[in-house]
Amino acid sequence: MAALTVLAGACADPGRGHTPGAGALASDAGPEAAVTGNDDGGDAVADGLVVSTTAADGRSDTVARDGGDDIGGDSGGYPLNDAGRNQGNKVTSDHTIIDETAPLPLSAEELAAELTERERALRSGELTREQLAQVGRRQQALYRRLGVRPEWADTVLDEVAGDVADAVALNWEARQNLQALLATHVLHDTMPAWRIVPPPPAEELLTYYKEAQSETGIEWEYLAAINLVETRMGRIQGISTAGAVGPMQFLPTTWAECCQGDPTVPRDAIIGAATYLTHRGGPANMSKAIWGYNNSGHYVDAVTAYARVMMEDERAYHGYHAWGVYFLTTEGVIAIDEGYEPDAEIPVTEWLARNPETLVSG
Repeated sequence: MAALTVLAGACADPGRGHTPGAGALASDAGPEAAVTGNDDGGDAVADGLVVSTTAADGRSDTVARDGGDDIGGDSGGYPLNDAGRNQGNKVTSDHTIIDETAPLPLSAEELAAELTERERALRSGELTREQLAQVGRRQQALYRRLGVRPEWADTVLDEVAGDVADAVALNWEARQNLQALLATHVLHDTMPAWRIVPPPPAEELLTYYKEAQSETGIEWEYLAAINLVETRMGRIQGISTAGAVGPMQFLPTTWAECCQGDPTVPRDAIIGAATYLTHRGGPANMSKAIWGYNNSGHYVDAVTAYARVMMEDERAYHGYHAWGVYFLTTEGVIAIDEGYEPDAEIPVTEWLARNPETLVSG
């Protein structure tokens, strides 16, 4: 599979590895989100930030990744826009009070304390759907903050509470692996001709993941993790530079060989991805299967880490479902909100002249 310039792919062409591609790899990777391609020709999104790279086979892939070093500094961090702009509401529960415009933590100790609270909140079973989304957006911003301050990592991992320590460590592991996928990348000087749309409701997607598991034996958490890394649960709609389509990023040729239905329909795409993974070695050997989806050890490790978080507690899925999309350009990191739908590519400078508030990092 190739990651999408906008999307990332799930099913690759048989016999071809998923090399850095043109995808919207949508996983919260970190400072340097990975630019990986699905061997199906899709694009990859890492940590919500999109970057373009050239795959080993010459394809150009884009990775949507979550800022990292590109975002933030010592002055209280980057704007909380990337945690969820236009969301000034406070979320209250026994576990959390969130002001999404509040400054991000200024020390490793503060970051560990807030990560503990947000991770606990997601697992509390006490939040409404909107509250879960707000906590998820803040959670993403906190991991982005850690990506900006990797020197805090040891302290943060030591200081977070034991009941969420494994989740924090795995999320950090995923970020680091997705960052490593961006070892080489091409920065965009144009904004993509994508559509950023609301993803299907979390409960709906979960039904599809579990249906696919029942049909194929592929654990649903792997499917959710791939969907997260590839297109941010389907937020990114577009055709990759290699021609991959849909929320799980399939090349039409790959789809025709292994799957049924429509690769742009979430249910069909998710079941198709599960089917493809069985052709590549799953569920008996998921590392091999995920490698077949994207020929990168970093991709395998990142997807596995996110899946493990959800395996430890299914409720963690709702945080991931809220993570947003960021696009890495020659001018810096740009947050792309739902409703983004240009008719054609736009020069970044022109976009920023009209929408300066979307620049998350200079």
